[in-house]
Amino acid sequence: MSQDDADIDVRLARLADATAELRPRADFTSRVMQRIEAQPAGVLVALQLPARRFFPISMLAAALALLWAVSVDRQLDEAMATSDDMELAAW
Repeated sequence: MSQDDADIDVRLARLADATAELRPRADFTSRVMQRIEAQPAGVLVALQLPARRFFPISMLAAALALLWAVSVDRQLDEAMATSDDMELAAW
């Protein structure tokens, strides 16, 4: 063992001795169980409140993304049609 390991072991032993008398209160377990039972069941239920806040924002973002995609698609169609017309004119 190195000097650092021995020092850590001594410090941990001292901490264990100092906290050996500490115990939770008698009703600690029952209070914890009451809090657990009071929590909503499941992760999905816990996510409903934050999801409700961000749902309108996400719907707006989706609509804007759809409008942007349609605009880009139209621009691409126009660019392709223009290049096709240029090729036909060259013949």
